[in-house]
Amino acid sequence: MNRKCYFLIPAAGSGTRMGEGQPKLMRNVEGSPVILRTLGAVTDVCRCSYAGLDYRIIIITTQDLIDILKAMCNEYFPDIDIEFTLGGDTRTKSVSNGIKAVTDAQDDDLVLVHDGARCLVTADEITACIECLKDHAVCASAIPVKNTLKEAELLPSGEIRVTGTPDRSKFYEILTPQGFKYKDIKMCYERAIEEGFTATDDTALASAYGLDVYLTQGLYSNLKITTPEDIAIASEIVRSRGESEPFSD
Repeated sequence: MNRKCYFLIPAAGSGTRMGEGQPKLMRNVEGSPVILRTLGAVTDVCRCSYAGLDYRIIIITTQDLIDILKAMCNEYFPDIDIEFTLGGDTRTKSVSNGIKAVTDAQDDDLVLVHDGARCLVTADEITACIECLKDHAVCASAIPVKNTLKEAELLPSGEIRVTGTPDRSKFYEILTPQGFKYKDIKMCYERAIEEGFTATDDTALASAYGLDVYLTQGLYSNLKITTPEDIAIASEIVRSRGESEPFSD
């Protein structure tokens, strides 16, 4: 039996910063909903059986979206093993629910967590994480910080005073996918739920529980759709890639 790789796709966020209207995962980016573009990138890796792995996808979503997403997946990805589970009221609880939906994994099987709202991820970014997990237990796609950073403190007056300028060459912005061996991500989330520890980043749990985290090369285009401005930026990137036609399998 081949080693397995599970993609956990959190798609249960409220998207409140996007404003009223459609959920952000259903917003159109150059002819295709955000979530379909995300799944398109992930299923491209699944379909080529990269590294000889057996791939499975678990989408973690809301009661309102689950039937819509099931219909989309049946239409566009009928050949891919995709399961669904409901998310929780925090990202930590949602990913934990996704891990619980993995029922047949071995300790050294792989788990990649990728945000449903990161619809511009590339196959190279995904496979870089898979390659890193050959030698390490935990990894994350990342990019060097571009801007100058400032340490600051909030004064009693309400003013913000700069206290230092750290060396930005030591800082990276963490993206997804983030990869784990199954036994390690299971341990991290079991402890986090038991201890009430929440994090917006999966590898933050790994670091908190003593696991080394390694970084793989991400792309600045791998942005997370959060605000209406992000839709405009993502659309421009898609046009520059020549992928503006409506999504098709």
